[in-house]
Amino acid sequence: MPKVSTCSSRSARLRSFVQEFGDKVFSTDGKIFYCKLCGVKVTAEKRFTVQQHCKTFKHGKCLSRLSTKDSRQSLLFKNSSTTSSSSSSSSSASPSSMNNGSEFSKDLCQWMVSSNIPLEKLHNQHFRQFLETYTSHPIPSESTLRKNYLSTCYEDMLNKIRTSVADNKIWVSLDETSDVDGRYIANVIVGTLKQDQPGERFLLDCEVLERANHSTIAVLFDNSMKLLWPNGIQRNNVLLLVTDAAPYMKKAAKGLRILYPKMVHITCLAHALHRVAEEVRGHFPDVDRLVSNGKKIFIKAPLRVQKFKQEAPLLPLPPQPVVTRWGTWLDAVAYYCENYTAIEKMFNGFDSSESTSIKAVKDLFSTTLAQNLAYIKSNFCSISGAITRLEFVGTELCDALDTVKSIENELNRTRGEISDRIKTKIESVLHRNAGYSTLCKIADILSGKLATFEDDTELSPNDLTFFKYAPVTSCDVERSFSKYKTILSDNRRSFKFENLKMHVVINCNCNSEN
Repeated sequence: MPKVSTCSSRSARLRSFVQEFGDKVFSTDGKIFYCKLCGVKVTAEKRFTVQQHCKTFKHGKCLSRLSTKDSRQSLLFKNSSTTSSSSSSSSSASPSSMNNGSEFSKDLCQWMVSSNIPLEKLHNQHFRQFLETYTSHPIPSESTLRKNYLSTCYEDMLNKIRTSVADNKIWVSLDETSDVDGRYIANVIVGTLKQDQPGERFLLDCEVLERANHSTIAVLFDNSMKLLWPNGIQRNNVLLLVTDAAPYMKKAAKGLRILYPKMVHITCLAHALHRVAEEVRGHFPDVDRLVSNGKKIFIKAPLRVQKFKQEAPLLPLPPQPVVTRWGTWLDAVAYYCENYTAIEKMFNGFDSSESTSIKAVKDLFSTTLAQNLAYIKSNFCSISGAITRLEFVGTELCDALDTVKSIENELNRTRGEISDRIKTKIESVLHRNAGYSTLCKIADILSGKLATFEDDTELSPNDLTFFKYAPVTSCDVERSFSKYKTILSDNRRSFKFENLKMHVVINCNCNSEN
C-alpha cells in the first residue's frame, strides 16, 4: 500500500483546521497555520494546540473586538479594518498576503520608524490602548515589529530607491564621521540626474568603517553601487562624485575612476568657502575672542538674559556660532558690527567678577576691535550668504558656480595685506579641486560657450546635458549625519548597528524633500 505524503497530510490537516475554526480567524498556505487576529503563527500539530491558542487572553480579546466591530474606520491607518476575508481561497494564498493584521503591523512599523518614534513606546499602556481603540487592531509588541517587520520595511525602501533610480544617470555623495560610540560611520547619498528638473536624492547606505582611509572608502562606494544595482553595476551611469577635500577621499576617487570612467569628482564648494572663512577668522584673534566669549556670557545666566532683554528689547541675543557650521562665525561678526555701541554698553554694565568671559570681553573693546569688525563685514561677510545659497536643493549648476565665481571676484577687489592672503587661500582651494574646472567647462557649454576639456574625460555630449542640476556640495550627506545623531540619542544607545542602519535609511528617505 503506497504511503501517504507527509506534506500533503499536513496541508490537509491545516486546511481542515481553517474550516473548523473559521477562515476569518485563521489561514494557511499548507505549511504554516496563521492567526489573522493575533498576527502570529500557531503550532497546529494537533487540534489541541489550536484550541489552546484560542483560549489565550490575547485571542479572546481579539475575538471580542471582532464581534463588536462596527463600520468605524481607523483614524491612524486608512483602509485598515479588523479582519477581512481573503479574495482567494485559504489553500492557495500565503498568510502574509491574506492577513490584514500583518499589513497593519508593517504599516505601524513604517510609521513609527519614519517618524522617529522609538518602538519601545509600544510598551506604554496608554499608547497601546489608544491605538487599539481607534484602529480596532491588536497591537504587536516592540520585539515583533523589530524582528519581523523592520527588515521588511528596509527592503521595501531599498526597492523604492532602486525603482526610482532604475537606468537613470546618477550622482553620489559620501562622507564619514564618528558617532558617540567612537565608530567611524560613513553615509552614501545617491541622486538622479535629469535633464529638465532636479532629480530625487536618497540615503542609500550607512556603514561602519574599520578605519577611515582611501581603501575603505573605495570599497564602500563599490559595495553601495552593488546594493543599488544588484543585477549588475551600471558604471557608465555614475557621472558625479561629491566628497569633502580630505586627502584619502581624493585618493579613493582617483582609484575609482578606473572602474567608473565617466565619473567627475568634485570636492564640496560649500566646504571650500568655509575654509576661506576660517582663514579670515585666523587673522583676527581679537574678534574671534569677542565672538567666543560673547556667547558664553548668556549661557545658563537667566538674570543676564533678562537684563539684556529689558535694556535692549528689540535686539536679539548674541549669536552662538559653531565653528563646524559653515558661515556662522561671519554672521556673528556682522551682528557685533551692526550693534557694536549697544553691545559695548550692555557688556560694560555687567559685573566682571561674575564671569571670566565678561572680563575678557571688556578688555577687548577698543577702537581697533571696532575697525576690524567693520573691515570684516565690509569685505568678507558675503561669504556666509554664498554658502547659504549653495546649500539650496535643486540649484542649477550654472547658478551655483556663478555664486562661487562672484565671491572670488569680490575677494579679488578687496584691499589690504590680510586681503591678499585671503585671495591666495581661495585660489589655492579652488585650484586643488580638480573637478571644479571640469564643471566650469560643462557649465560654459550648457550656457552656449565653447570649452575644451584638458583631462581624459569620457563624457559624451548627451552626458553633459545631465549636469544641468548637478549638485556641488555635500550638504545632503551632512544632513543625514544630523538625523543619524538624532536617532542615536543618549537614551537610545542600546541599538544594534544593523537595526540602527535600517532606522536611519528608512527615516531619512521617508522624510526627504525630493
